Amino acid sequence: METDIPLRDVMVREVVQGDKELNVRDAAKLMKRYGVDSIVVLKNGEPVGMVTQGDIIGEVVSKDTKPSTVKLKDVMTTPLITASPNDCLSDIARVMAAKRIRKIPVIEDDKLVGIVADVDILAVSSEMNTILADLIEMNVDRETFGGTGSEGEGIGQGICEKCGTFSNDLVLRDGLMVCETCNDEMETEG
Repeated sequence: METDIPLRDVMVREVVQGDKELNVRDAAKLMKRYGVDSIVVLKNGEPVGMVTQGDIIGEVVSKDTKPSTVKLKDVMTTPLITASPNDCLSDIARVMAAKRIRKIPVIEDDKLVGIVADVDILAVSSEMNTILADLIEMNVDRETFGGTGSEGEGIGQGICEKCGTFSNDLVLRDGLMVCETCNDEMETEG
C-alpha cells in the first residue's frame, strides 16, 4: 500500500453525527437514512465518542431497553481515537488494526472534517495492488521476453491470473500469467 497517501485523499467528508443527548432511536433513524452503521457523538460541537450498530444491539436491544429512553452518551465508545487529515493512510491502518477498530474520525482544528473506515483503506489497497500487478506484468514482458512476450514460455512463480492459485511455474498465455493447468486448458480451447 502506498504509504504517503494522506487521509484527506481517502476520507469520507460527509459524517453522520449527533449530540450526546440525542436518543438512540433518533440516532438509529439517522443511521438508516444515510445508510451508515455508526454515528459520531458531539458535545458542544466537538467529537467525543462514537456509537455503532453493535453498540445499539449490545447495550440497548439485548437488554430490552426502549431506545427512545437511552442517550448516545450512555452507549458511546469513548475516548474517541481520531486522526488528522495529514496523517498517512498506512499509519492509521496500523492503529486501526492494533486497536481493532473499523472507523476513525478525522479532526482538524478541533472540528470533525471526515471519517476513514476499513473499507476505504481496502479500496485504496486493492487499487494499488491492481496498479502494481499491471506494472509487474509490463516489466515481465519487457525484461523477460524483450518486450515481445513469447507465448508459453515459463516466467517463474506467482499467482495465476486465471484461477487465482499459487504456482511455481507460471507461463504467459494470451497476455495472462497462468499456471500449468490453466495453460493446458487455454491451449486446448484455442
